[in-house]
Amino acid sequence: MFGLPIAFASPWILLGLISLPIIWWLLRLTPPRPQEETFPPTRILARLQEKEETPAQSPWWLTLLRLLMAGLVIVAMAGPVLNPEESGLAGEGPVMIVIDDGWASAADWEVRRDTALSIIEEAQQAGRTIILESATNRESWNGLPMTAQEASALLQASEALPLPIAHQTTGARIRANATNIQPGQINWLSDGLERETTTELADRIAETSDNVVVYLPESAQLAIISDVRNDPSKLIGTVVRPDQNNALQLEILALDENNLALARTRVNLESQETSKEFVFDQPVELRNQFVRLEIGNSNSAGGVKLLDENNRRRLVGLISGETFDQSQPLLSPLYYISRALEPFSDIRRSGDANVTASVPDLVNQGVSVLILADVGTIPDKTVDALNSWIEKGGMLVRFAGPRLGGSPDSDLLPVEIRPGDRSLGGALSWETPKPLAAFDRESPFAGLEAPRDVLIRKQLLALQESELDKKTWSRLEDGTPLVTAERRGAGWVVLYHVGTDSDWSNLPLSGTFVEMLRRTVNLASSGKTGGESDKELVLPPLKVLDGKGLFTPPSDETKPLIIKAATKSSVSQENPPGFYGTEDGLRALNLFNDGTELTTLKMSALNSEFDQRAYIAGQEIAFKSWLLAVATLLLVADCLAVLWMSGAFRKGLAFTSKSAALIAGLALLPLAFAGAIDANAQETDFSAALETRLAYVVTGVDDVDRIPAALMRGLTRFISSRTALEPGEPVGLDVDVDELSFYSLIYWPVDPRAALPSNATMARIDAFMKQ
Repeated sequence: MFGLPIAFASPWILLGLISLPIIWWLLRLTPPRPQEETFPPTRILARLQEKEETPAQSPWWLTLLRLLMAGLVIVAMAGPVLNPEESGLAGEGPVMIVIDDGWASAADWEVRRDTALSIIEEAQQAGRTIILESATNRESWNGLPMTAQEASALLQASEALPLPIAHQTTGARIRANATNIQPGQINWLSDGLERETTTELADRIAETSDNVVVYLPESAQLAIISDVRNDPSKLIGTVVRPDQNNALQLEILALDENNLALARTRVNLESQETSKEFVFDQPVELRNQFVRLEIGNSNSAGGVKLLDENNRRRLVGLISGETFDQSQPLLSPLYYISRALEPFSDIRRSGDANVTASVPDLVNQGVSVLILADVGTIPDKTVDALNSWIEKGGMLVRFAGPRLGGSPDSDLLPVEIRPGDRSLGGALSWETPKPLAAFDRESPFAGLEAPRDVLIRKQLLALQESELDKKTWSRLEDGTPLVTAERRGAGWVVLYHVGTDSDWSNLPLSGTFVEMLRRTVNLASSGKTGGESDKELVLPPLKVLDGKGLFTPPSDETKPLIIKAATKSSVSQENPPGFYGTEDGLRALNLFNDGTELTTLKMSALNSEFDQRAYIAGQEIAFKSWLLAVATLLLVADCLAVLWMSGAFRKGLAFTSKSAALIAGLALLPLAFAGAIDANAQETDFSAALETRLAYVVTGVDDVDRIPAALMRGLTRFISSRTALEPGEPVGLDVDVDELSFYSLIYWPVDPRAALPSNATMARIDAFMKQ
């Protein structure tokens, strides 16, 4: 009203304010009560010189006080309301509420829930049933009519889910249910974002009902973390937001496995700017400890990016069997390896060809992969040190060459090799260079295409053994091994049976070589969950995110994550975002992949015209009782003023008992109004005292609260069928607020995810048990 968030239940009563001038005129003509005096003659003689006059009208301040009191009463009776809800249900039949309850609604979920509850309350007053539809396909919101009490219990126990929205599925379910149940009005509580299938949902809603209301939020602060890459010198990520006209400043936090912030940076998005990169330039040793990136105060799973071994840069140590010649880098055995590894790993080189000195030096630098290019004999002391390092999780990768072929020491090789090399092609060989065979399904290289133009001219041959096939990751067309590997403890020993330069093959010149090295190195720190093979990899859920982006234990509905080669895992009801695997090796499942964009939902983009409203900004507050209380206080002040003018206080505190009783009675009136205000605020439901009802405690955990509700309904039906007692509908209780004494049986499902009751709540429960 007048641009203010105020409305009146009975605005016509405000016409009574017109009567204020009449009241003012009557008050001016009404003189105050004459002052009573005793009749002592001597006192009359003493006052003969005084001229006394009785006022003809009330003082101005008393008139103003009474006018204000009358005005407050008139305004109070009109029923003023602060933050009034935009109301008005159209049509007949059930009221459908469609809620976008995915990750984008988590930050202000309470506002959406309050809006839905207000719609349910209005439908209850009109005697209409409720249909709840979830855009994330909650099983408990099945799209069938339910009572207002059941819908309120479901909403109060629900939270936004860390899942994407499925508008197409929601629209199909609405169309299927509409054949049997025709809703009178549909209220679509949107999260303000447009998806590819949003128009399809809008079309299904328009087909189902002619009365549609769409609630749109303010999404000015909504932002997500899309892609992240760990470059050699810095970690770079991208924040994305919907198209907005305002500037936005965000703080990005990098946290470790103990949820401690290791670094932070800021991103400033200008007006109309929808994405921007952020940078963490800490040392690689510190960046490898990042397990979680999040937007500060985002309160949404979309503002969280989980990092696993695939986002970490491995420290790779390189050792060559010959001294590096800086004047001819192309002839170095490490040149092609370095070029292949640099995009996804950090390289540590040792300029000393003596492995006795270079191996301890690189191991002390914390490398997770050690590559030996054509290194022959290794001293026993260094062999023992390398074996211990491998057992603890290190990876040793060796490449063939003349030195290794001349001294094939089997201690640090996955297979025994035949001395010398096998030459394919040339004047002294009957065989021609061999191409690569297709990669096996169980190989970490599965899914790569074996290029026909890559030819092997020399190789080291492996001696036959029973486990050779299991140890072979790649082979030539004639079946001889190209790459073999063996698991030792928590680490690996890998042998490439070709050299690192173009003398033995042209494999180092191909893109396949880069991908083979990447997959090999990625096994270093996550051997139990690494290896991208076509064989299904089943990872149990370790910890998952809730709608607000906080870690929670997986629920009973969360299933193991199944990973296949060349297939990207996606978030679903069964697999919410989080970590899957074990503490020794885990995989991160995130909401968004690279290149994600957010688009603001515009009503003009929909094919139908809907009534648009805003979400309830705050709770509706009726202050009728407060105005009446203030009017009562003014009445007390008026009475005191009249008593003072009539001389009741002339003798100090020794005024009459009748006046004292009047003042005491008037003083109790504000307390009565305060009691009415308090009773109105609490809105205690006494209906349970009139009917026997079973009850259950609402824990706030969505998957837990569905069970006791169904259990109590089933128990109620069983009691009705087997006994003369006919209990009413079960009710969900909030043990912190609701009165417990009305119920003889309360079922409380205890769950570790629920909030711990306060001391006051425990005292109420203790009193209930004792009584």
